[in-house]
Amino acid sequence: MYSVSPIEYLDSLLIDYILVPHRTSFTAQATAESAHIKDHTLSKVIVIGSGFRMSMVVVPANCIVLQSDLAQILNTPSLNIIPESQFADRFPECEVGAMPPFGKLYGMDVYAAKEILEKKSIIFNGGTHNLLIKMSTRDFLEVSGAKSISFGYKAVTLANARKAQDKNRLW
Repeated sequence: MYSVSPIEYLDSLLIDYILVPHRTSFTAQATAESAHIKDHTLSKVIVIGSGFRMSMVVVPANCIVLQSDLAQILNTPSLNIIPESQFADRFPECEVGAMPPFGKLYGMDVYAAKEILEKKSIIFNGGTHNLLIKMSTRDFLEVSGAKSISFGYKAVTLANARKAQDKNRLW
């Protein structure tokens, strides 16, 4: 079965965007550094779910998702952060963990941090670990169907993010 790549999707919708190549990296912090952009400017995608339903949460790269807070906000007590191995097949044209937050393309709800949606443009993974997509926030809202959230995540330093991951509570 043929799947549309993120770039083909944007081109089919006649959406303007800029591709930002960078050294291969596998974390949002490393990607921001490699692309020479501030970590609060780069957006990252976390896949969350309950049962068989999955959604995307888009937060600045320097943020972590607060799973229990997000579950409360979304009124989904059994909400979990989904490991990449459990959703990789959902994004066949993307490298694992490098999917863009295009909810309409992937049939998923998208929740985006309020401060991201207040900016003129948004930058996120473009389907590979060495390419970012930069586009207007207005166009992003059109292709993602994102809903704004102002809670359920918080900015942290890299050291605090590692501690949180070790406790397996946050991502």
